[in-house]
Amino acid sequence: MVNFDASAPVIIGVGEASRKTVAGEWPAPRELAGAAIKVALADTGQRDAVAAAIDTIAAIRTFEDSGLSLGTGSPDNAPEAFGAAGGISAARLIYADVGGQSPQAMVNELAGDIRRGACDMAVLVAAEATGTAKRARKAGVTLDWSVVSETSFDNRLSTFPILSRTEIRHGIISMPLAYSLIENARRIGLGLDSDAYAWEMAALWSAFSAKAETRLHAQFPGFRSPEAMQSNDNANYPLTDIYRRWHVAQDAVDLGSAIILTSAGTARALGVPQDKWVWLAGAAGAAEPPLSERAVIHRSAALDFAIPAALDQAGLGPSDLGPVDIYSCFPCAVFAAVDSMQDASRALGDYTLTGGLTFFGGPGNGFAMYNIAAMVDALRQDGSKPAMVTANGGVMSKQAVGIYTATQPNIPYSGDVAKGYVLAPIPIDDAPQGKGRVLSFVRPAGKDGFGPATVLLETEGGARAMAMIDCPVDADLGNAVVDVTPGEKRHIAALVG
Repeated sequence: MVNFDASAPVIIGVGEASRKTVAGEWPAPRELAGAAIKVALADTGQRDAVAAAIDTIAAIRTFEDSGLSLGTGSPDNAPEAFGAAGGISAARLIYADVGGQSPQAMVNELAGDIRRGACDMAVLVAAEATGTAKRARKAGVTLDWSVVSETSFDNRLSTFPILSRTEIRHGIISMPLAYSLIENARRIGLGLDSDAYAWEMAALWSAFSAKAETRLHAQFPGFRSPEAMQSNDNANYPLTDIYRRWHVAQDAVDLGSAIILTSAGTARALGVPQDKWVWLAGAAGAAEPPLSERAVIHRSAALDFAIPAALDQAGLGPSDLGPVDIYSCFPCAVFAAVDSMQDASRALGDYTLTGGLTFFGGPGNGFAMYNIAAMVDALRQDGSKPAMVTANGGVMSKQAVGIYTATQPNIPYSGDVAKGYVLAPIPIDDAPQGKGRVLSFVRPAGKDGFGPATVLLETEGGARAMAMIDCPVDADLGNAVVDVTPGEKRHIAALVG
C-alpha cells in the first residue's frame, strides 16, 4: 500500500454556470464566475471551511482583456472581482496570460505551488459573457462591466506571437484562416482530395456533437450527422475553402467555471470526502514558433513533446488512459493530438468529454476549464483508469497537458512541469524571388465567393515564404510549383506550367 502523500495536489471541487438568454438581462462575466465559484465550494462538501482557507485566486484572462475588445469594459482586477462575486477573497491574485492552454497550465502551476508549500488552497476561475455582449450590441445596448480596484495582482501579459508579421501581411488574420493552413497541410500529407478529407472532419465533428448533448451547460447542443456537417446552407456557410461555420469554435457563450485545488493533507484535515478528490499525476507544456516558421506544419511538435512527457511523468502509456479530452477548436487540433498519442484505437467521440468548442461552446481562453470539470465528473463516476486533458493556445502554438487519477498515483507528482520549446524556427524569406513548392494554402470565403488564396511555400533555397495567388477555385494547390514575385505589401505567386 502506498503511504499517504499529504503534500500531493488534488482537485476537491468543480463548478460550472451558464445563463440562458433572458430579455432585459445582461449578465457580466463576474456574475457567471461568482456562480461557478459557489457551485465549486458546495461541491467540496465543506463549503465554509474551504472558503476560509483560500489563499490564491487565479483567473483566466477574458476576451475583453486579450486584445479582442467587446466594448464592455472589464474589472481593473479580474481575479479579485471574480472572487468577490463568489464570496471569497485571497491575498494572492493571478491573472493568467492569453491562450487556451492557460487553464491546464495554471492547474499544473498551482499544483506545483501546493506541492512545494507555496500555496494551501487555490481557486482557478474563468468566465465569458460573449453571447450577452453580442446580443447587447445587436440591441443597441451599451454595457459597462468595469469594476474599479487599486489592489495589486500578478498580471501576466503574454508576449508570445500568435500570428507572425508575414502571416498577417498575407491575409492570415483569423484563427479559421490560420488553422485552415494546418488542415490543408494535413490533407495534402495524407494524399486526400478535398471531398475525402471533408468527410473525415465531418465524421469527427458529428461524433463530438453527440457528446455535447451529455453536458448540462453546453451552449450549442444537438446531434449533427456527417451529412449535416457538410450541408451548404445559410446556417452552415463556408468560412474558408475547408471550413464551414460548424467546423470552428463558437464563442457566443455565457459560461463560468471554477476549480478548487489543495493538498491531500489539507483536504483530509478539512473533512472533504475522499471520493471528491482527483489527483494530478503528470503535467507538461510546450510551445512552437509561429505556423509559417515551423519545420512540420501538419502536426504539432509541441504535442509530440507534451503528451509523452506528461504520461512518462505519471508512469503511464496512452493505452492506460480512460477518459480523454483533447482540445478541439478545429478538427486538425484533435487529429494532431491523436497522432501524438500514437493510439487511434478509440471511437471518435471518445476524444472529448464535452463536445468541443463548436458544440459545447468556445469561451475564449477558458474552454479547458470545462474539459477539466468534465474529467473530474468522469473520474468520480469511474476511477478505474487515469484521465488526460490537453489544452491548446494560439495556432497550435502553446500546449499544456495534465494526467489525472481518482486515487493517489503510484508515482508522486513532483510539482515540476515538463516543458519544451520545440524546434528552432525555419528562416523566412521576406523577399522571395523565383520558384517554390506549396506546402499549404487557404482560400477565404466571403459573400461574393472565394478570394485569392494565401500559399505557404518552401523556396528553392529551403526557406519559408508566403504569397498570394489568384487561380481557379477548384485548383488543388498542394505541392504545386509556383513562381513568386516579391511585393512591397505582399508577395504574388503564379502557377508554373
